[in-house]
Order: sequence, then C-alpha cells, then structure tokens
Amino acid sequence: MIKPTVKKAVCTMMAATLVITALGVSHTDAAKKAKPSLKKINLTVGEKKTIKIKNKKPGAAYLFKSSAKKNASVNKKGVVTAKKSGKAVIKITEKFKKKTAKVGNVKVTIKNADAKSDTVSTAAPDNNRTQNAPQATQNTVVQPTATPPADIPPADTAAPSKEPVVYPETHDAPDGFDQKTDGIEYGTTEKITYYSSVTGKDRKANIILPANYSTDNKYPVLYLLHGIGGNENEWLDGNPAAIVGNLAAKGEAKDMIIVIPNIRAGADDSYPSDNAFSLEHYAKFDNFINDLRECLMPYIEENYSIATGRKNTAIGGLSMGGRESLYIGLNMLDTFGYIAAFSPGYGVFEYEANGVHEDGLFTEETFTIPEEYRNDTFLMIVNGIDEGGENALGGTCSRVLTQNGVNHWFYTTPGAHDFTTWKNGLYNFAKCIFMD
Repeated sequence: MIKPTVKKAVCTMMAATLVITALGVSHTDAAKKAKPSLKKINLTVGEKKTIKIKNKKPGAAYLFKSSAKKNASVNKKGVVTAKKSGKAVIKITEKFKKKTAKVGNVKVTIKNADAKSDTVSTAAPDNNRTQNAPQATQNTVVQPTATPPADIPPADTAAPSKEPVVYPETHDAPDGFDQKTDGIEYGTTEKITYYSSVTGKDRKANIILPANYSTDNKYPVLYLLHGIGGNENEWLDGNPAAIVGNLAAKGEAKDMIIVIPNIRAGADDSYPSDNAFSLEHYAKFDNFINDLRECLMPYIEENYSIATGRKNTAIGGLSMGGRESLYIGLNMLDTFGYIAAFSPGYGVFEYEANGVHEDGLFTEETFTIPEEYRNDTFLMIVNGIDEGGENALGGTCSRVLTQNGVNHWFYTTPGAHDFTTWKNGLYNFAKCIFMD
C-alpha cells in the first residue's frame, strides 16, 4: 500500500503568495472590489443566464435590478430571464453594514429564438476550470449553480442511462448492522494530512480502506461529510467501517474507500468557541467545494488505488454535511453520480434561524438536475421522525425535487437529529452506490 504523505506539490499554485485571514483569503485580494463576471450577455427569448460576482465580500448582500423588466427580468440570485426581444441593463449594487456601493452593470441583448446570431454569448469564455468556485485569492463564499461548471470536462463520458433510477421499497436495517461481528474481516482506518492551497495550510482527513485493500484493484470512493460541530472524526462515532464492512462481507455493497474530511475549509478549521451560528462559519463549509475539488480529490487519486468517474464517486453527509453534499453534488454532477443528505441542515433554501439569515444555496427554481444527468444520478434524502420527519428540511427538499420532476428517494426513519437516523441513512446509501 502506498503510504500517504504530505504532497505539497499537488496544490501549491498560488500558495506562496497567500496572507491568511480567518477564511484563508489574502488581505490584498480581500480588498479587491467586487465586480460582475461578465459585461454583456446575448440571449434568446426564454433563455436564462446567471450573473456571478467576483471578489464578493463576506457578509455583503448583492442586489440586481433590471432597467427593462419587460425585456429581461432578474431575480435576487442574479438569474437573468429573457422575456422579449430588446435590450436591458442589469444594475448591481452591494450592501454591507448599512452602506451601499455600485458594483457594475451588465448589458443584455435579447433576440427572438429564430435569430441565429443570438445563440452564442458575446462574453469572453473563461478557461479557468474553477470559474464557479473561487480560489484562495478570491472571496471564499461560493456562489451556487444547479448545473456543473461548463468548462470542467466530464469525469465519465459514458452516455447517461435513459431509464430512471429504481429506488428500494424499504429502508429497514437489521439488528447489529452497525456493529462488528466475529468472523468478518474489516478494513483499516488511517489519518492522512494533505496540503490545501485553498486554505493555505495542511489539513486532515480519515481514510477507511476496505478489507484486503490492494493496489492491484481499483476502488470506488465515498466522501462522507460531518456536521456543524464536528470534524474529520465525527463520523467515526457512527461506525462506518462496521456498517459498510458488514454489507461488503455479505456481498450487499461494493468494497469502497471512505474519505472523511474536515469540511470546515478555512485557515482556522477548528470549531469556533464564540459563535458557531455565523455567516463567517458557514462560509467555511461552503468553501469546502474548492478544497475538495482542487486539493483533496487530487491527493486521494495520487495516493490511493481508486476507480475514477461519476459512477465510482459518491458524496453524502449529515446535517451541515448534508447541506454541503447537496450543494457540492448538484454543482459537480460530472463528478458525483451518487448524492445523499442525512438530516440536511439549514441553508439549502433561504431561511432565518439562530440569529442568522441566508439567501440559500439554491432557489426552488435552481434546485434541480439537468436532463443530461436526471436519469443517471442516485439522489437520496433522509430525515428522522423525531426531528420533524416530512416537515423537516429534507421533506421540503423532496417536495421541490418532485415539483421539478427530479427522480429521488426520500424517506423518514425512527430517530432524531442524531446517529440513529444518520447510520440508517449510510446503511441504505452504501447498499445502493457503485452497484451499476
């Protein structure tokens, strides 16, 4: 087995210039003025385009206003909808600590669908493979999009299945499913350290290898995410090695590598003792998409014998990790073919709780899966009956997905916002993933 070592060469680009703040952003770049990612858009009637903001200021709100709503409307997420042929200007302002500042304007030209020239945007293409996910030298608050970044080549080029995923009819788990049993050989758990250019520091993760792990074989990978109060060790309390090991020993799950990272992706990735319920804290979780894509996943691929492609890559998480699993999974559909949220936490949609207001990572409109992946993605959401069941956020997510025509599996199980629910979710998720 290749022993994991710190491979700083994997993610060193830009790291030498970092001056780290609480979220891993340099003072120089934090001072950069926010601006729209493009200056003009060409659309056909009925087409939509999202305006993203570069160098966003943490904690600031960004407002979009159309000069001609009859021609082009824009929502609070910056999604422009072309309504009729003509022109419009989208004016963008920044509100921060009761101060308002102009960000810039985006010119919109709309033509009818039969006009050939309006099918291509005049905006210059961005060849940066992380255009939808800022690096350490940009604002770490990531802007969501329901489709994968267009300039990231698909990890698996196989044509998606035309038949919808068929989900199990029961979610029951047998007694002792989460306990080790005599006579079964289980895998090993090891702690690794990898360098993150996104946060400018070494970060830790736990790796659970399957029994009889061998570099002669290629293994699918499950990324398992913790909650708001946890770190890379939280999931170990849920006995994932026993749950997946028991299933694999019975032939009910594939041998897999389980990666359990710390998803609090900031220069300080420890739990804040003063205030866990803050936008600054949540932003570190949302920033994990960058650390995962740019640093952790390349490290895993370099140091372990893994099978690549979306059919061999899954993501799931509990509570805040469930929020991030949905966010990351739906934004990286070219990478993840399996997505699970166990008791997903606040923030998937707009909300106000614990003294915090967030616009939400998605709107009901953007919380969906494009047709290309719709019948080729396993999507699962679980809630405990004693945490609200169908009335909890997972139930809301399910209703929106159903409204948007997205095939998925939502169920409630005995349990609260705790490992009774989460272990049942992992058991059922592990049984279904990588089985194609």
